[in-house]
Amino acid sequence: MRLPLVLLALAALGAAAGGAEREEARAGRFSTPEQQRCRWELRSAAGASELRLSCRAAGGGAARTCAYRGEPRRCPAFGARSRQYWRQILSRLRRRPHPCAPGAPLSARLCGPGRAPPEAQLRLLPDPGPATPAPGPQPSEDPAQTYCAERWHSLCSFFVGFWEG
Repeated sequence: MRLPLVLLALAALGAAAGGAEREEARAGRFSTPEQQRCRWELRSAAGASELRLSCRAAGGGAARTCAYRGEPRRCPAFGARSRQYWRQILSRLRRRPHPCAPGAPLSARLCGPGRAPPEAQLRLLPDPGPATPAPGPQPSEDPAQTYCAERWHSLCSFFVGFWEG
């Protein structure tokens, strides 16, 4: 009789512990006043939440992506009303003409200033920008200096000059 109760208690504890580690993801779409079409994806794990956006102008063009990150769980009202929190955040994003443009941090009315620590606000992550290749060695005027040791420089110059014609 006690064994089933113990197993039931262990299963409940395991489910509660697993729920804390589980990642939550939601997604959707919205339009801005400037007629940008945006897709959003919410990822939450271990206290921090990241809201990723990808916005494209109505006429087409390249999509602009950005991400906001914060710790809304630090807000006391978030636990009981998380759905309302995210609706308020998305409502603020919808009202911005350019959601990926730098600006003030996002906060819901539930967790506004004085109601939650600053870490609860969602802040725009810096844009990594386009990847630039690492600068390689700059070619000198004389390829023999670049590729040959100094003691072989005269012989190497002869062959490089011969090769280049």
